[in-house]
Amino acid sequence: MSRSRIKGGEKNVNSGKRWSKEELSEVLKLYIDSPNLKIHETSIELHNLSKQISRTVRSIEAQLLMFRNLDKHGDYGYGNMNKLCKELWMEYLNSLKP
Repeated sequence: MSRSRIKGGEKNVNSGKRWSKEELSEVLKLYIDSPNLKIHETSIELHNLSKQISRTVRSIEAQLLMFRNLDKHGDYGYGNMNKLCKELWMEYLNSLKP
């Protein structure tokens, strides 16, 4: 699927709004349920989720990268991390404990 980039990034009704816990839960679910997911704006899974939760593909990509960094390194190296991402990640990890 070939898509052209929009100068300044794509925008929608939720651009610039804080993420809800429910929206981030959907992103985390995608991350957990798709271990071989290609985290890139060309991924059809990202496009499907963007339509489902009314967020831009690139913003979903950024949230997925936060979860991936939490998974691999326990932190996020690109500046501020959404506190809800950390909270959801900890809830997920705690759900794995026997």
